[in-house]
Amino acid sequence: MANLLQSVMRAVFTALPAKQSLQAQYLKALGEWPDLDQPKTFNERVQALKLAPHNPLLPLLADKVRVKDWVAERVGRDVVIPTLWSGKVLPAQVPCAAPFVVKANHSSGWNAFIRTYDDATWQQLRVTSKTWLENDWYPFLHEWWYNEIDRLLLIEPMIGENLNDYKFFCFNGQVRAVQVDAGRFTDHRRSFYDRDWQQMPFSLAHDQIEGEVPAPRHLARMIELAETLSSGFAFARIDFYDLDAGPMFGEITFAPGAGLERFSPRSADRMMGDWWAESEQRLAPSRSGELPIAV
Repeated sequence: MANLLQSVMRAVFTALPAKQSLQAQYLKALGEWPDLDQPKTFNERVQALKLAPHNPLLPLLADKVRVKDWVAERVGRDVVIPTLWSGKVLPAQVPCAAPFVVKANHSSGWNAFIRTYDDATWQQLRVTSKTWLENDWYPFLHEWWYNEIDRLLLIEPMIGENLNDYKFFCFNGQVRAVQVDAGRFTDHRRSFYDRDWQQMPFSLAHDQIEGEVPAPRHLARMIELAETLSSGFAFARIDFYDLDAGPMFGEITFAPGAGLERFSPRSADRMMGDWWAESEQRLAPSRSGELPIAV
């Protein structure tokens, strides 16, 4: 019954005009009617971004294959996880040694972790991954840039197990908060730290990690990389993993949680919205008439 209701709701959200759909989804998720004409909170600004004139750069930066060259040109190839294979259809024979990860380049979460090779599992994955490329990335969320990507499958080496994700909330080249995700496939928890690694007193969608999280070994380098990659963007979230050899780039995200995740307390939503507004104001003098997220 729950799955049926969810399917019905998604059908309704897809059928509605974009603005009304996003307002209804926001109300359902967060219990408030958003002001998308004069957005103030972070989540409202994410929804407003979806409705803004389309910036052709967003599909490039959301593409898990093409973004690697963009990042490498700006900060060096050493922080980019190599692509072992890419194409439209997984080959009948596994093209590289395990362990590795198979992903769709136009989505979040459509992936498979192959730790040891098993032919039956591989053949089933060939079928499953075909459906990934046949499906739009949840059109009712109106994150249009994902569905303008030339869809591919890619294989990357598995860089570790149970790694923390470090997600840098950047506002025109300035890191203002770092989201740390732990236990994503077991007991997912999340905490926020400032750039000096002082814990911030709010949560987002998940309970906080128990106890203090040690600063990543390469925090200063990750801040440097995140600020370089996010320069010129009113907002961008730049993600990294922290390995022994140094940081490795994960992805660039412009709509975390689709702008539908609850901050606690809600004042943190407004605080980040204010950071976004300040960032736009800093960009305005040099970008008159342009999108604040453009580079």
